[in-house]
Amino acid sequence: MSFWTSATNGQIPDGAIVCGKESDGTVLYAARAIYQGGVHPGKVRKEFGAANIPYGGKEVKVNPYEVLVGKGKWVPASNGDIPDGAIICGRESNGTPLYAARANYNGGVHPGKVRKEFGGANIPYGGQEVTVKDYEVLVAE
Repeated sequence: MSFWTSATNGQIPDGAIVCGKESDGTVLYAARAIYQGGVHPGKVRKEFGAANIPYGGKEVKVNPYEVLVGKGKWVPASNGDIPDGAIICGRESNGTPLYAARANYNGGVHPGKVRKEFGGANIPYGGQEVTVKDYEVLVAE
């Protein structure tokens, strides 16, 4: 079962699940944060000092945030598809569900978010919100 633990300033709680990596192998964790009236999945590592979420075309740093701990599995998907059993991990300000996703990009695997309308997973990378057509979605084990 997956759940989220509060953190701030780059903290990684005990039990956090490694969900990705930078191109140099530095581990990344799935995070989510309240921003602009919604709850948006993204990524965190200690050096960021905050959760980095994709929002409005940009990579946005947010404190405080929550980090994914517990269990789940990653299932391949593409083009905005949401697999059966996907765990709702956030929401847009209008209540539309968001799901935790991760995608290969520039030699790394980056946690982010997905919903059907995106047409792919939206990940925070290099200061931008990047849409990747092929990705994985967190589902219940």
